[in-house]
Amino acid sequence: MEQSSQSFGRRDLLRGLTIGGAALALTVRNESPITSAQAAPRSDFAKTQGLKVGAVLETLSHPLIKVWGDYLAIEGKGFGMQVSVQDGERNVQKQTSQMEAFITQKVNFIVLQATDAAGLSPAVRKAEEAGIPVITLNQNVAQVHTGFVGMGHRAMGVQVADGIAAQLGGKGNIVLLQGVEATGANIERVAGFRDELKKYPGLKIVADQSAAFDRKKGHDVFETILKGQPKVDAVFGVNDEMAIGAAQASVEAGRRAGIKFWGADGELDMLKGIMAGTVDGVSAIDVLLIPRTVMFLGAWLMTARVSGNSLAGQIEIPPYAVTKANVDKVAMPPA
Repeated sequence: MEQSSQSFGRRDLLRGLTIGGAALALTVRNESPITSAQAAPRSDFAKTQGLKVGAVLETLSHPLIKVWGDYLAIEGKGFGMQVSVQDGERNVQKQTSQMEAFITQKVNFIVLQATDAAGLSPAVRKAEEAGIPVITLNQNVAQVHTGFVGMGHRAMGVQVADGIAAQLGGKGNIVLLQGVEATGANIERVAGFRDELKKYPGLKIVADQSAAFDRKKGHDVFETILKGQPKVDAVFGVNDEMAIGAAQASVEAGRRAGIKFWGADGELDMLKGIMAGTVDGVSAIDVLLIPRTVMFLGAWLMTARVSGNSLAGQIEIPPYAVTKANVDKVAMPPA
């Protein structure tokens, strides 16, 4: 991408960004330009070596998020950056404290996977006002901020609705297992799913409960639902962990036959489950694109000397549907 000392628009910044061959969709929230005062001329790129990055993740007990934390550090090391990864333990107060600590330490930028879209907004605003760019990872926040990199959550919900409709012939009873309800991923996936279901009047949601993105909770919640629902034809676990747990509960109850289990993320266990026939479909992405794109964006911002309150756009990595018919063509993720 050509860069000059003249001003250029935010749209030009990332419009053509492609990582690993995947097309990335960018939605720009604010069209004001980054001026030459904010973006270094070609002869004056800043260095990334020695820069400090703070990463506040939702929880490191989730296998996929643990991989993201590991790869943020790996990708950062490739740019010569020091990345400190913190476990937010799905606690707003803990994540807020971690954010404030990074602000006090004057890190160069912060990566945040917010457990609550509204609850973390004040900390994000504080960081941006202190001149520290915030890049949200897969869980957006309400506060306008430097950037977002994540899955196309709404598109995932749409894909799952279409996938279930195809497998059930457009008719059946669905159980919806939601995650942490205040998170951006849950909000957008559920919205896309519900909206797409309107195309299929023969499909109806007969139970809708939270299982907090957790495999055991997915198992326990669905186990209870099965006792009160004599006919269940499909389950949408808003992430893979809940779908896997629910499928196990159905096996234990002797009701696996005839129920289609769908998730969203593309974890290794979910893809293995599709191959083995224990689950039926997932809306997935190449999971390593998330940390790689986050650190690529962070490095770009640092070399261009972009500070907080300078950019407000989002990169959404489009998902693809995986079923028994194509799982053998999908690359297996590390976790």
